[in-house]
Formats: sequence, structure tokens, C-alpha cells
Amino acid sequence: MTQFDLSLFNQYLSERKEEPRTKINQELQVSNKSYQLSAADFSELAEERNQLFKEHHLLDFSWENSQALAGFLVTEPLFYKSDYLEHLSVCQAIFYYLRAYHPGQITDQEIIDEIQRRYQTYQGDLEMLQGSFEDFPDMEADE
Repeated sequence: MTQFDLSLFNQYLSERKEEPRTKINQELQVSNKSYQLSAADFSELAEERNQLFKEHHLLDFSWENSQALAGFLVTEPLFYKSDYLEHLSVCQAIFYYLRAYHPGQITDQEIIDEIQRRYQTYQGDLEMLQGSFEDFPDMEADE
């Protein structure tokens, strides 16, 4: 296993159609946000994401889940880039926490939908959002 061939993975990465940061920035622009993610912002998000992989023993070969979270946050009334980045970071951490908690039992889209539902229920209050998933990681909380 130490001789794992990364050629297919590297080929996949080189064939990506669109950079995740570009896609998120396009969504921000379409939603008339006054900010864009810089390379440094995106690098910090990527580093946080890699740390979450290590903590939860996960792999994710695409940015689709993070982009989906970023996409629903684009529609929220977050006026400052720092707020947007904080909310995206928290939602990303919740997503990978739940992915590790429910390995193969539910789909990524179900997790994203539940994060979005609770986010709207708690009107973007990050402490309440995080607490709800810590208290009810089985995603059965009806509030």
C-alpha cells in the first residue's frame, strides 16, 4: 500500500474544469456581494479543510461539497467577507464532522440540506447551529 499509484488522482486533479475559488467568486458576483475570495482566503479554507480530513480520517477528492455550502451562504445576508468566511468555515467543519459521524449512511446532499435547514432555523447564529449538531448529530432534531 505504500506504493499507491497517484497517477489517476493526479490526472483527475489536472483535468478539473473550473477552480473552486473561481466558481465561488462567480456566485458571489452574481449575488451582488461586494467581496471576492482572494487566493489567501481560499488557501486558508483549504488548509482548514485538510485539517478536518486529518481529524476525522476522511478524504474528499473534489470541492463540490464545500462549493455547495458556499453556494447557499451566498444567498444569506452576510455583508462582510470576514463573516462569509467564518460562516463557510463553520459549515464546512460541521459537514465533515457529520460525514465522519455517518459514514455511508446518508448522502452528502442530505447533510448539506440539513445544515442549510438548521442554519435558516437559527437565522445564521453559528453557536446555536454548532450546538444543535453537537447535541443531535443523528440529524433527528426537529426544532
